Amino acid sequence: MKKILCLVLTLVLAFTLFAGCGSNDAATDDAANGDNAESAEGEKIKVALIASSSGLGDRSFNDGAWAGFQKAEQELGVEIQVVEPEGVADYQSAASTLANAGYKLIFATGNDWGDTITTVAAQYPDVCFVGLNVTATGDNVAVAQTADHQLGFLAGALAAMMTESNTVGYIGGAEVPSQVRFQVGYQEGVAYINPETSVLSTFVGAFNDPATGKEFALELINQGADVIFHTAGQSGGGLFEAVEETEGVYAIGVDSNQDGIVEGKVLTSTLKNLDAIAYDMIERVVNGNFTSGTVVYDLTNGGVGLTEMEFTKDLIGEENLAKLEEIKAGIIDGTIEVTDTYAQ
Repeated sequence: MKKILCLVLTLVLAFTLFAGCGSNDAATDDAANGDNAESAEGEKIKVALIASSSGLGDRSFNDGAWAGFQKAEQELGVEIQVVEPEGVADYQSAASTLANAGYKLIFATGNDWGDTITTVAAQYPDVCFVGLNVTATGDNVAVAQTADHQLGFLAGALAAMMTESNTVGYIGGAEVPSQVRFQVGYQEGVAYINPETSVLSTFVGAFNDPATGKEFALELINQGADVIFHTAGQSGGGLFEAVEETEGVYAIGVDSNQDGIVEGKVLTSTLKNLDAIAYDMIERVVNGNFTSGTVVYDLTNGGVGLTEMEFTKDLIGEENLAKLEEIKAGIIDGTIEVTDTYAQ
């Protein structure tokens, strides 16, 4: 699927070709010959990941993106680096330091990176910048936009199928546009299956606070929620602790495969194939064909999806699994419309 994804992404990118960032004839020749990616000066091409506030170890999108960087190091011969800023105040200095140090690609995963990327990219036109689900512009800026509303819809549909209490929950990291996009999709997915099912929603206020995440999860459980979907990064670890301790309550994970964290209690995880996204962007820089603009990763091109539900297939049942496939097909062909709050 990931090999197919990279091929499809080449076809679906809406872009403006950019002649400065990423154009490197020597690197292109080396890649074609299977050699290490090198700059025109004979040095390895350097690429960097700047993680969001939840940092590495989130078992979510930071870890997913870093896996793509590690694969690129092995297969493309690039030099990789990861930076974990403590907060938004450190973003600009982190990006500027990397740009000054000769990094050719800077990939930022935080959803609050938009202003920083736009500002810093203008100062370093020979550096390629990638932001995940941000609003950022520039001739050397690409935005990787995942269809989180579609993922939310699928999670909501499954939650409504599986609830015994007719009450489900949602835990976000912070009430920001990217999280609301997930939340609205989730609410619509629940309503698609059963409009009478109640959806309880809450936001932790941070993506790196599992203790508060657990506290909020237990509050939702006490209010009757027996299936809870989180999009809270590291804070979602608290949800997994709560469901492990509570009989008859299940979680839905986010961004990477979190099904095995509590085997049999995580129904599925909504996947952003960030390893493939990060690898694809690095490969574009190595080959000298990085492009600016927005790349949409959705159900149509396999950029997002659900896990194989390795530990819960029998629990979910064939009928519900078939229904999920039917819903997925309906979203792809347009017969099921999911609100994209980014488009509003």
